[in-house]
Amino acid sequence: MENADIKISFTGSVDEENVRAFINEIKNLNEKFPDSTALTIYISSSGGSVDIAVELFYFLKLLDCKVRTVNISCVNSAAIIIFAAGDERISLPCSSFYVHSITKHLDGNFTAADLLREVKEMSANTDKIATILESVSNKDKTYWKRLMRKGCLLTAQKAKELGLVNDISEHK
Repeated sequence: MENADIKISFTGSVDEENVRAFINEIKNLNEKFPDSTALTIYISSSGGSVDIAVELFYFLKLLDCKVRTVNISCVNSAAIIIFAAGDERISLPCSSFYVHSITKHLDGNFTAADLLREVKEMSANTDKIATILESVSNKDKTYWKRLMRKGCLLTAQKAKELGLVNDISEHK
């Protein structure tokens, strides 16, 4: 299949197991269709790990083909980072995006130094996400950090106004 547009779905949680399986599936499809010129990723995810989402973002940016991401229902939390990897970013009309502050679940006993280290990591990750969103939208890091702090559900239309979405399209 020459010049194939490979189509794949990313659904579920953004966790190490799902992302590793997804990356392996893309690699396998790339071997099967080495002449493909585009990869379309249909996304529906409530989010998950920021670190693993950033890793997938950069993996997708390194591909030698056009990457198109499509929000088919909801792209929330860390999944927005994956969506942002698209050279072309499409949303269905009723789809939504949820941005919020980074949260972290901690178990056990921690010293003040441990907690301060976690806060620094969360702050660095917030900056990383805001930088990514700034790079694909028409809003700066400060805007995205403000939205993350207050938590905000974006409609497809609002995401398009912000430049996160390039096009709102009916599913064909």
